[in-house]
Amino acid sequence: MSMRTWLVALVVAVVGLSVPSTAAAAPLPTLRQPCPDLYVLAIPGTWADIAEPGILREVTDGLGPRSRSTYVGYDATAFPWEKAIYGRSKAQAVANATGLATMMLRRCPHTKVAFTGYSQGADAAGDVAAEIGTGRAAIRPDQVAGVVLISDPRRSRRDTLIGPSVTGQGSGGPRLTGMGRLSARTYTICAPKDLYCNTPRESYVTRIVGYLAETSDPTPSQMNQYQAEAGAILDEMLTQGGIGAVGREVSNQRARQQIIVFNRFIQSGAHTDYGDFEVRPGITAVRWAHEFLARLASAPPSSVPSPAAPSSATRQPSDKE
Repeated sequence: MSMRTWLVALVVAVVGLSVPSTAAAAPLPTLRQPCPDLYVLAIPGTWADIAEPGILREVTDGLGPRSRSTYVGYDATAFPWEKAIYGRSKAQAVANATGLATMMLRRCPHTKVAFTGYSQGADAAGDVAAEIGTGRAAIRPDQVAGVVLISDPRRSRRDTLIGPSVTGQGSGGPRLTGMGRLSARTYTICAPKDLYCNTPRESYVTRIVGYLAETSDPTPSQMNQYQAEAGAILDEMLTQGGIGAVGREVSNQRARQQIIVFNRFIQSGAHTDYGDFEVRPGITAVRWAHEFLARLASAPPSSVPSPAAPSSATRQPSDKE
């Protein structure tokens, strides 16, 4: 198997997430609609769309009369032969979600926004939250009520995790700046067997492919992040065994091993099982996310609630630990 062949095979495993469907544009708020107390922007995963948003429908349905939910439309693709490669598709989701939130807040300055997403959608929603939380967006952190990310490919060990502990990180590497002022209002959910959000640090080939997916259409504001992740992968490989370890980790044999691992992971359904995955006894990931947003929707309009996280919430160690 050539280097090109195993890279293609592993990219297919890394970004192949669900069943294809046609992308559609998200409806925009109109002047005839009253201002909601909470505006929820939900970004579906790869190959999903606003007509078939997958598990996000259960997350956002029935949040209460004081809220409004919108699914963010974007290409939701991953490969060069589709509408957009992963990096460009995600950038489109980031821009569309930011644009919808900005439009709502201009018309309804007392409305609070919340972001949620699954898989590639969580990747995008997390990037939006990071831009806002670190002051790099026109939206202020105090205008965001909360963020909940399901299977975030850029999950950091510093993020507040809901559910069982995990030891890896997102396949695309953690966000360099974190969530800034939104850290206390951002929650992440990751099943331990989901390699998209819980890639073992020693799975260097997988991390390299995740890095290539993230940088397939680079975002200028993320250049420091890209450089930091590339440096971290190389430094850790060198630490594990010097320059010879680099060759071993990118060898065809090592690639084959990780493709086998990913094939088993895909067949396990761990990435698509969040409707049944329990973050604590009797509470599934989807139900927790729904109840989190429902609490935000029922909070006093003028407040930015900091909902008490259930006992299943854990703060993960630093990415460098």
